[in-house]
Amino acid sequence: MSMKKDKPEPKSRFFSRRDVLKGAFYGLASMAIPLGKADASFWDAFFQKHFREMNKDEIKAVIERLEEEYYEKYGKKFDIKTTPALPGTLFGYGLDLSRCIGCRRCVYACVRENNQSRDPQIHWITVLRFKKGEKWVNDLEEAEKYYYPSEVPEEGYFYMPVQCQQCENPPCVKACPTQATWKEPDGIVVIDYNWCIGCRYCMAACPYG
Repeated sequence: MSMKKDKPEPKSRFFSRRDVLKGAFYGLASMAIPLGKADASFWDAFFQKHFREMNKDEIKAVIERLEEEYYEKYGKKFDIKTTPALPGTLFGYGLDLSRCIGCRRCVYACVRENNQSRDPQIHWITVLRFKKGEKWVNDLEEAEKYYYPSEVPEEGYFYMPVQCQQCENPPCVKACPTQATWKEPDGIVVIDYNWCIGCRYCMAACPYG
């Protein structure tokens, strides 16, 4: 992965990260809580460069800071990795609906892998349940997102996991106003969470919901 200090700040057709930070800063400055007492790690994270702009030393410093913060907060050692895109490799995504039994193991495996098990637990995968024979393709919103049978698969139902499809030309990347999400050369769509402003434009742009 090529990382240069002189690489220009990621820009957007909507507005820049600098604009977002400027507005956020003024908003924070107006809060009743005096921010001068905030610890240094807050400001380090707030003004952190985009991952693709950082050089190796800057990335190393961020990793060390995060591992120290997590140890202080949770009392456990964390090993944070920044695995680069694999050269000569192109990942793809495939799904065989005939083999899905609705067990949701993929959901909880994803929760664990992405360290989202703490409250509020975040699920990046949703498994939908449909009755066989219904015209489900017309409106996925009619599917059941929450079901709790004693056993799966259930007679008369089939299931469809909905998750990131790792699109060849991902619309979420185009929609993100701060370029917090991008596609790596090996095909994986990734996110720099420090640059996400929570606008949900990526969710609105995603054709898979």
